[in-house]
Amino acid sequence: MKVTSSELCEVSRRAADRLIACPWKVWFWGDSVGLEGLLDASATTGDPKFGGFVYGIMKAWAARWRERSEWEYTAAGVALMRVYETTRDPALLELAREHAAYLAGFRKSDRGIHIRYENAAFDRPPDISAADGPLVKTVQPRNGGPCAFVDTMHFDAPFFAALFSATNEEKYRSLAIETLGSQIDVLFDEEAGLFHHFWIESSKRRNEVLWGRGNGWALLGLVHTLEALPDAAADFPQGLATLQRQAAALARLQDQSGHWHTILDDPSSYLETSVAAFVIDGFSVAMRHGWIDRSYQAVVARALDGLIASVRPDGVLDGVSFETFPSTNAEHYRRMPRGALVPWGQGPLLTAIHSFLLKVQK
Repeated sequence: MKVTSSELCEVSRRAADRLIACPWKVWFWGDSVGLEGLLDASATTGDPKFGGFVYGIMKAWAARWRERSEWEYTAAGVALMRVYETTRDPALLELAREHAAYLAGFRKSDRGIHIRYENAAFDRPPDISAADGPLVKTVQPRNGGPCAFVDTMHFDAPFFAALFSATNEEKYRSLAIETLGSQIDVLFDEEAGLFHHFWIESSKRRNEVLWGRGNGWALLGLVHTLEALPDAAADFPQGLATLQRQAAALARLQDQSGHWHTILDDPSSYLETSVAAFVIDGFSVAMRHGWIDRSYQAVVARALDGLIASVRPDGVLDGVSFETFPSTNAEHYRRMPRGALVPWGQGPLLTAIHSFLLKVQK
């Protein structure tokens, strides 16, 4: 399937229109990539309303940041910095500094990783209303205690790195490298070349599930952090080497449809469409900077065909799984329902289109 740039722009417009109307929780897992997607949609389509929506959310956050929500550590820090770079609104830079201090203040485990989720709910079902689809059948949620999650690779280090880029203050560069380095240390599987969903502090073990979208969070965390550092290879060789190993593993596991399984190394698990969007975005950025070679263009091309074929006429990316709370049971991931209209589906679709078009235009 050959998709033109104008067709991709139209998909972006429809997808962003659906995303902007989502019931945003501010903050929740996935808001970050959703708002980054809306900023990219403005750049792709030339329509400022999507970026204006993000600016409005950031101004509202700045007005209430002292009243932190339960999931405040999932806040869209990179999107905040992108809006600041565009508007130079001093209130947003002040908010960024406050948020950085908040994130840096979380306690660390003896492995050096910040623990942001002290009472992780294992096997918790997603929040699905009767109109959305069937509830996932799962066991009663249980308290898994303190855990560290792969999702935070997208929230933490890229934000610190972007704040360093804006201020040139060394403490933020150090926070970016130290934070991402500790996350790689506990979550990256050296043998598989991929990331596990989470690490359990009490047992010092990972959950042993190579979750597809989780690896998307990790991939974007790596490329966005490296992108904001002045000399990626010298500043953070561990990050660059990890990115290259992960890219090779993801390429090997791509399905002929262009998609990836929700458990990457389990072909009996279903194909989940958000993964392709994350990979297109991450690989396009990495190729543009020369961090991975151009042989990965074939992976991106197949992924783009599969991704666009999965977008419904109304602009919704079909086949996206609902919020996937942690589990040590792979069956929890295999049975997670799909069909969600959510920021972690629509957002990566928009960032994928934008990054792909930038790669094509270079």
